[in-house]
Amino acid sequence: MASENQPTTETLVEVAVPIPLRQSLVYRVPHAFEAIAGPGSRVRVPVGHRRLVGVILARDVPAPGGIELRELEAVIDLEPVVPPSLLELGRFAADYYLAPIGEVFRAVVPAGLEPWGDRRAWLTDRGALGTPRGGLERMVVEVVREKGRVALAELGLLVARGLGEDPPRKSLLAELEETLGDLRKRGWLVLGTKRGSGGSRGRYVAAIELASSDVAMLLERCGRSAPGKRVVEHLAGLGRPATVREVCGAAQCSPGVVRRLRGLGVLREFSQIEALPLSDHLTSGRRSEPPVLRPDQESAARAIVRAVGSGAAASFLLGGVTGSGKTEVYLRGVSEVLESGRSAILLVPEISLVPALASTVRARFGERLALLHSALGAGERAQEWERIRRGEARVVLGPRSAIFAPVRELGLVVVDEEQDTAFKQETSPRYHGRDLALIRARDERATTVLVSATPSLESLYNVASGKYAELRLTERVGQGALPEGILVDLRKLDRVRRPGDVVFSPRLKEEIEATLGRGEQAILLRNRRGYSPVLLCRACGEDLSCEDCGLPRTYHKRFDQVLCHYCGSRLPAPKLCGSCGEDALEAVGSGTERVEETFSDLFPGATVDTLDRDAVRRRGSLAAVLERFDRGETQVLIGTQMVAKGHHFPQVSLTAVLHADTYLAFPDFRAVERTYSMLTQVAGRAGRGELPGRVVIQTFHPDHYAIQAALAHDDEAFVREEMRFRRIFHYPPYTRMVQLLVRHRQRGVAEKEAEELGKLLNDHPLSEGVRVLGPAPAPFEKLRGKWRFQILLRGESGGRLRRLVSAVLPEKPKGDLIVDVDPQELL
Repeated sequence: MASENQPTTETLVEVAVPIPLRQSLVYRVPHAFEAIAGPGSRVRVPVGHRRLVGVILARDVPAPGGIELRELEAVIDLEPVVPPSLLELGRFAADYYLAPIGEVFRAVVPAGLEPWGDRRAWLTDRGALGTPRGGLERMVVEVVREKGRVALAELGLLVARGLGEDPPRKSLLAELEETLGDLRKRGWLVLGTKRGSGGSRGRYVAAIELASSDVAMLLERCGRSAPGKRVVEHLAGLGRPATVREVCGAAQCSPGVVRRLRGLGVLREFSQIEALPLSDHLTSGRRSEPPVLRPDQESAARAIVRAVGSGAAASFLLGGVTGSGKTEVYLRGVSEVLESGRSAILLVPEISLVPALASTVRARFGERLALLHSALGAGERAQEWERIRRGEARVVLGPRSAIFAPVRELGLVVVDEEQDTAFKQETSPRYHGRDLALIRARDERATTVLVSATPSLESLYNVASGKYAELRLTERVGQGALPEGILVDLRKLDRVRRPGDVVFSPRLKEEIEATLGRGEQAILLRNRRGYSPVLLCRACGEDLSCEDCGLPRTYHKRFDQVLCHYCGSRLPAPKLCGSCGEDALEAVGSGTERVEETFSDLFPGATVDTLDRDAVRRRGSLAAVLERFDRGETQVLIGTQMVAKGHHFPQVSLTAVLHADTYLAFPDFRAVERTYSMLTQVAGRAGRGELPGRVVIQTFHPDHYAIQAALAHDDEAFVREEMRFRRIFHYPPYTRMVQLLVRHRQRGVAEKEAEELGKLLNDHPLSEGVRVLGPAPAPFEKLRGKWRFQILLRGESGGRLRRLVSAVLPEKPKGDLIVDVDPQELL
């Protein structure tokens, strides 16, 4: 043991702090936090004059030279909240996407996850007057009585010091947590948030667990009590604590049986936060037996099951026409994972796809399912994160951020609709959920299944180069035929209309009338929300453009407002033109609101619902819209691309794309691919049951190869033509790409900064073999009050591109610099 005069070795930790800084920071660990300052725990640290919460990445790191290190102020997690696998994934994401590492870990850890050390304790009147039991309890009461309201992090240090432990043992802090729970249960103590609001998320309920792992001994203690033995057997099979209500229901016994077992030492009782129900985020699932697989499904499922069982990393692309039963195939893989005691992550591109799939998965796998997405409340997200971290939930479903779920023993990652660009995060950190899924599965020796009826060209390229194995389904569930394609050339309509106006062609009206007459359902796609994209003055041409973005505001009749869909600013819809004062404002073009209005005028007896971001703002409204349509209460569903993917409605026999040209004119090399995918996906919503399906595509470009291929369900023709275009013009997947976007409130500053950056890139030795395009104004030159200039880098080696960008990035750019590795949009 070292004497008091001998120098002690400082413990240094590396911390990811949520600031726009690419490197992590190093801090000294105070002696009091030695026992719990470990990788994966959150800490409060000083950064300049601020106090921020970061994540410890590593312990016992070397000291950086020439810097006076500061001490971390508090460790606010009793146990690490980020497991080692996620620490490594976060490091990879920061390095690959050239993103600030603190911002990466801010995305990893849910914002609502309550820090243990930030909760505060205070005594009730009963606790202040009571007589404590035991030394630890007495010390807790004395400290809280003296301090009034005290944070648990501080309470732990003061109690340990009072008991002669400095620093505190980690086991002492665990005993402290148990003592606090007991005091709270007896009504002596209140545990609240840092804001002192009085209580944590939800209310606390009684929970029980087995007092020992020796089940035979516990059964013997039960004596001849059959209900008591059922309780023990249920908890042993469950493998986790459970609420008293849950156990009594499962074991068909009264709470008195639980009380007796607790008195016999068979059970331990404690308090836990009552589970928040997630029924608002699910449709009503119909429990049914798994269907018998077709031979092509069986072959694909066997391949996935073999890969999962091998314990080695493997990657598959599961393709096949819409409605071919791909979901059932990968659910067989999930079953295999669960049987082996491992976990699965299911990623979908849109929150709109969660309710129906969650209901299917819940019906199949019960409470082992957890949801993770932004539509959950903060308390719900924290609850699900904790269930996953503790191993109570083994199947995680959500959009791209669910790839950071802290699952135990990952065995399978499924990326459904893998082609969807929504898997790419468009704010920092700009990661791609599909690509991180492949990396995480590789590092944890898990299987990845990418699923799509219209695979991305990058994934098809990886199949051709041998990186993925292809699994393809060749038949369709139900009546088997793909929907009949019907083309409507909008140029030939008698009444000349402008592109973007709402159009129900005579042929489309005939199809809708016939569909409704047969008692079947229809889905209509218009990929614009609001009433009209422009509120135009016929007298002077004023279009109510957003001052910060320079783009017309969208008119929302439902809210009687004009909104900018890029910065979110909104104004009351004017009655007169603000420029010339004339009563000449006209709604030009159409969004989902106007389509619904026109449809109701044409078909007044039909029931109709809208599915877009505006219609599903309220809690539970998304699931409610989908459930009404699934039950047949709604005959027609109108919506944006939210209606186009993943849904299974057997009574839908007609789908229609009111304007197929939405993306074709976009100045983006992926515009055509998105058009083809959208058309194919929405066509696939029709004819998924026993009813034959039809899809009506209305367009001003009937001869375009993407539209012709979608009508003919000819994937190969589309891929052949689009790959030829990509190869000729050196676009992905034949090259890798990085976009640099310089933004500033002054146009001249942004342009100058971009020019200087472009010169540095062109002059650097690593630029050999790299195509540097720009700088040039971005297609949307001004957004959210900032002028934007972009530089595009293309080359065969993604690593070379990233090294080049890293070498020339200024430490403190004059403008706001965005680095987007593997960009999905160039607007």
